[in-house]
Order: sequence, then structure tokens, then C-alpha cells
Amino acid sequence: MYFFVCMVIEEIVPQLPKKLEKIKKSYKNCSNLGKFTTVNQEEFSAHLEKAKSDLANVESDFRKQSWDRVIIKSYYSTHHAINALLIRKNGFYSKDHICAILALKFFEIIPQEIYDVRKWKQLSKKDAESIYLLAKEIVAFAERECYK
Repeated sequence: MYFFVCMVIEEIVPQLPKKLEKIKKSYKNCSNLGKFTTVNQEEFSAHLEKAKSDLANVESDFRKQSWDRVIIKSYYSTHHAINALLIRKNGFYSKDHICAILALKFFEIIPQEIYDVRKWKQLSKKDAESIYLLAKEIVAFAERECYK
């Protein structure tokens, strides 16, 4: 799962335009593709509570040194928080992670330092490879055991 999160981050970062004109164009493309779902603005609280719940689990999992859960829950906590902001400010959310981030920037809801996502890339290739090899080993074992 760590590898998956690293892959997602590696896929998101190059796709986030830097210039305002491209941000607008990309946002409109997301909108035209139906990537946003309109909801009542009061529904933001469910997403925010889910983000906070996931984050509380991260703290607990961190103390337990359950690194896979830390990574997964941190990622989902971030996504739920992004959608809470979109719902509260604009009355819609997106399951598409890139479109959600673009919408935050398009509507100037987030500061530049968050949009730059440089912090997101602090995961090393070695970290990703280690988790990937572990996942690969587990999947191979499960496949062997399931088809015995």
C-alpha cells in the first residue's frame, strides 16, 4: 500500500499545472468530465469527521508502529479533508484526487505551499521499493495458498 501511495503521489505531482491559465483549463476539463458531485454544503461535516477519525487512527497506529496503516490513513485523511473544504466552500466534492486538488487551487482555497505538494514527495524510492517487495511477496504467497 505504501507503494500505491507513492505511485499516486508520483502521478499527481507532474499533472498539477503551475500557471493560472493551465489551472483554469485543467479545472474546467475536470468539470466537463463530470468529476465533481454537487451536494448540500452542510455535508462537509461528514467528510471532516472522517478525516479527523482517520487522523486519530494514524496517531494510534503510529504509536503501534503499524506503518502501513499510518500511510493509508494519512492519505485518506488528506483526501477527506480536501473534500470537506470543497463541499463547505463550493457545494461539491470529487473522488478524483487530481481534480479535487485542482478545484482547491482554482477557487484559491489552499495556499501555494500546499498546492506545490513538495511535502508529498518526501517518501523515498527506497521506502517505496521496500513496501512494494513486501506486498509482492504477500500477494504471491496468498495466490499460491488460494490455488493449492
